[in-house]
Amino acid sequence: MCVDEKEIYEICMSVDSIIAAELTESIVRGTSYDMLEAHHGILPISKSNFYRRKGTAQWLIRQRMAHLVEEKNGQMRMVWRND
Repeated sequence: MCVDEKEIYEICMSVDSIIAAELTESIVRGTSYDMLEAHHGILPISKSNFYRRKGTAQWLIRQRMAHLVEEKNGQMRMVWRND
């Protein structure tokens, strides 16, 4: 992933500031909700809402990584950022 951890944390803060650190860890390291609960204790969010917010954060990350470019013939093409 070409987005750094700090930027992912900022996106997670915009999604849910209470569990932003746990969302970031889950996205960056692939840690599951159950493993986060085992490590950090009971999280203040249900499992289904956690994964819903994780999906929202991942969608926002993908939106930042892509942009549209117009080709010479007027066709629009999606280009992914490769930092």
